Amino acid sequence: MPSHASVPHLGQLTPYHVFDPSGSQPVRTMRFHGSQRLNLMRPTRMPASSRRYTLGDPVQLIDWRAFARTEQLVIREHFDEASCRIRILVEDSPTMNWPDPRLLKAIGRQVCTKRELSWRLALHLCYQYLKAGDHVKLYRLQGSDLQQVTMRSPTELAIHFEQLQKTAFENFEKVPIEPRSLSAMQAERSDVFIWISDGLSGIPQWLLDKKGPLTSWIHALSSLEADVSWMRMDDSYFEEAPVHREYLGDVLLEKQHLQKGIAQWVESVQNQWLKSHRHYLQVHDMSSIQRYLFHLEQSWHTAKAALTGERIG
Repeated sequence: MPSHASVPHLGQLTPYHVFDPSGSQPVRTMRFHGSQRLNLMRPTRMPASSRRYTLGDPVQLIDWRAFARTEQLVIREHFDEASCRIRILVEDSPTMNWPDPRLLKAIGRQVCTKRELSWRLALHLCYQYLKAGDHVKLYRLQGSDLQQVTMRSPTELAIHFEQLQKTAFENFEKVPIEPRSLSAMQAERSDVFIWISDGLSGIPQWLLDKKGPLTSWIHALSSLEADVSWMRMDDSYFEEAPVHREYLGDVLLEKQHLQKGIAQWVESVQNQWLKSHRHYLQVHDMSSIQRYLFHLEQSWHTAKAALTGERIG
């Protein structure tokens, strides 16, 4: 596995990342497909708001000084942005605890769990949406129990982040959380809905059926699922179904059983999601923050972004 020590990665993501981590070139403020640009049809002198006049445009928007200079009819419009209803759901299932400390100690690696990665992503997005003036709700789903993380401002969210970071995002006792009805949340209207999960519990049918202009899945995996070179040759791994089998690490690595199995599963759930929705983004803890921010500005549609193909990281 190549060294990522010099590249800021998602295991280090904070709510405040809005610029190119290299510092060489600032990235424009990102709205992550939230707040929507509106043409308010007000006159302005800003050149960036100019376009050619077309029949039917209000004459009061014509820049007559520009016409006197160029004999071209130019419209200058003022653009503003309207806030959106943002809903972010983090699936906090038992599989998000992986990799566990015993495995990390055995292989001599220090990477964050999928839970920590997911909450870093969720709090980063919430912070940016709140700063943009959007109406944001953040939910935590554990089995069938749904909770809403209370946050009223970017400052309050930053405090939550600092508290959670101290416990590797495992202890929510100091973060204000309120129980919510799962069915009510499912029926809630939203302009942007983001599901953050490793997908190992399957994709809920209600999510596949969910209607809306932008329903997205951030597929949060571990870098140890993307690269299995950490496996030890003499370890035994068991498969319970359809027939109980035992595999040694060297066999799995040599025949690439595990790599192929992971790739096939990722492609399967990805295709299942993309039959219902257009927006999918796969990341892991060693994915570059810079590339992650770049992809957020794009359409999010990565139809074949599987572990075996072009991926974030």
